[in-house]
Amino acid sequence: LLARRSAKRRDVLGVGLAVAGHRMLETAFNCPLPLAHWSLIDLAPLLGEQLGLPVWADNVARTAALAEAIFGVGRDVADFAYIAHLHGYGGGLVSGGMPFRGNFGNAGEFSVLFGRQDYEERPALGVLLEHLRAKGRSNLTLRDLKNDDLMDWDGVGEWIDRVTPAHNRAINAICAIFDPALIVLGGELPHSLARMLIDRTEFNNLPRHGVLRDVPRLAVAQIIDAPGAIGAALIPLFETVL
Repeated sequence: LLARRSAKRRDVLGVGLAVAGHRMLETAFNCPLPLAHWSLIDLAPLLGEQLGLPVWADNVARTAALAEAIFGVGRDVADFAYIAHLHGYGGGLVSGGMPFRGNFGNAGEFSVLFGRQDYEERPALGVLLEHLRAKGRSNLTLRDLKNDDLMDWDGVGEWIDRVTPAHNRAINAICAIFDPALIVLGGELPHSLARMLIDRTEFNNLPRHGVLRDVPRLAVAQIIDAPGAIGAALIPLFETVL
């Protein structure tokens, strides 16, 4: 990689690593099943020793939010929430233009809003894959969802109807707790599905004395190619320079 960029090792400030899962220790995560063998391993020192470079690690949804803050629709907004529709359902918060991680490093874990009995109703793309496989698309992957004909597939509209209540629960929880100017629908969510969810969003906004409160704007993420990796590459800059 260095040779391809005509760069020297001394030119590298550090390495950012994006990991799926809840942060447990400083750079150890409790990962979902496909990455279970990465769980509870202190990754930064391990990778740093192999590369001979300092390493920072964060959750992939929060690094994607950072990419959107610097290069995407969030670059002109100080406070916004990013919902990462990946195999799971997480996100990240940006406050005052900086990543907000919370005390334990897990701010933006929107799946925590749902009990185990509601997990299959989240707008997680892993749930959509299972739904579409049951409709006959047995070998479907996340990459296959970026198909121009997606909205014509049997079961897609049915899935949108099914997850809209959970989507609205998350949106209103974000409004109540974080009060951002913007909520971004991102991750691997196809733009067509993002727009459908935005169109179906219902804010819990009862008028008081005939006046409604301000609510955030909803937008589709602009950074769609590896946002987690782009955001991870920004972490060393934020931790040392910015």
